[in-house]
Amino acid sequence: MRNINAILKRNRSILIAKLPEGKKQVKVPKEKLLVMGFNLRYMTHQGILSNGQSVQFCYELGWVLLEENCCLIVRD
Repeated sequence: MRNINAILKRNRSILIAKLPEGKKQVKVPKEKLLVMGFNLRYMTHQGILSNGQSVQFCYELGWVLLEENCCLIVRD
């Protein structure tokens, strides 16, 4: 359980680092997240955006994998 929580905390801190304060969403290359240690397999919950896309959340921050090998990071 400690290992999973550590991964979730790291994922959250990476998302926070990439999403500037005050912004609701930002697009970043998936590779940049992976290089920073982001683990796409670990999330706290899932949701659906207004356009029907599935979004994975790590606490209050979420990400959507886009076709052009980018991630859209969103704030709940």
